[in-house]
Amino acid sequence: MLSLFRAFARQCPHSRACFPPVSRSIHSPLQNDQIHLSTILDELSEASAPAASNPNAPWMQQGVRRRFDHKLFIRPHYFSHDHRFKGPPPFSKRPLIGPGKKKAKRQDVFYRLGIDPLQEASNDVLMSSFVTEMGKIKHRAETGLTTKTQRRLGKAIRRAKMMGVIPVLSSARLPWN
Repeated sequence: MLSLFRAFARQCPHSRACFPPVSRSIHSPLQNDQIHLSTILDELSEASAPAASNPNAPWMQQGVRRRFDHKLFIRPHYFSHDHRFKGPPPFSKRPLIGPGKKKAKRQDVFYRLGIDPLQEASNDVLMSSFVTEMGKIKHRAETGLTTKTQRRLGKAIRRAKMMGVIPVLSSARLPWN
């Protein structure tokens, strides 16, 4: 800022004659700042209106333009492009653990047929289809079951392993595999 003033002062040896006249108003300093800020924002929005209509402008980001309120404290960072056009923060939601309630009820075979997985603990073919090759119970995101059925299925698989119906450390070897 000082370098601009010095450059301007060098051009005009009589500095008072070169400065534009200052208009005196009856507004308070706060109102003057608000008026000055609103004129700056209006000029910026008018200047960016033709560029905003161009969808190929690389500097434009999709999103809602942030507005300023006259009651808020304004920091210099608030005028930056990143702050004004910033989108939602990444990873704002928890990662998907499994299907939603409606989708799970449509996919869940046990729920649709009214079968309790605990009563099917002795069915080695059914239990081994929900176990990986290493003998671990498949995650709910893989099975697509409801939460209640997934808990009961896990209990049924653990019971089947304890009874010796399916192997503990690997999936059951089925005759057609």
